Amino acid sequence: MKPVFIEDVADAFETTMEEWTQFLNTETGEFVSLPDGDLYGGWSEEEEKLAEEIDSSDVYVRLPSQRELREYDIMEDFADHVPNQRKAGILFQTLNGRKPFRHFKDAINNLGLDEEYYAFRFLAFCAIAVRWCRDNDIPYAYKDEKNRF
Repeated sequence: MKPVFIEDVADAFETTMEEWTQFLNTETGEFVSLPDGDLYGGWSEEEEKLAEEIDSSDVYVRLPSQRELREYDIMEDFADHVPNQRKAGILFQTLNGRKPFRHFKDAINNLGLDEEYYAFRFLAFCAIAVRWCRDNDIPYAYKDEKNRF
C-alpha cells in the first residue's frame, strides 16, 4: 500500500461536493470521483467502468462525504478562536442565521479573515485526514511538518 500525504488527502476534502463520492486508490495514491448514479441520468461509459473497478477491487477506499467532514463545526471552531469579540460575534451571528455557509464566507471576506479561516480549515482537514488514514489502515506522511497532528 502506497503512503499518502496528509496534505493531499486534505486537498481532496476541499474538493468534496454533494452528490459525488471520492475514493483513494491505495496502490497508486490517486483520488477519483464518481457522481451519484442518478445525478445526470446515469453514468458515462468511463464512469461505469470506474464504478465496476471500484466495486470489484479492494484497493479503493471511500473518502468522507461533505456531510461527514462537518464544515459547519470547523466554522464554529474558527469563530470561537477569533480573538476580536466583535468579529467573532458577527461570525456566530451568520452561523445562526439563514444560509450560514454563504453568509459565513461573505463575513470572513468582509472582515479580512478569509486567509486565516482557510488556513484554519486546511489544518482541520489535515487532522480529519490523519484520523481517516488511521481508521482505514492507510500509511501516511507529511509534506510539511507544521501540518503534523
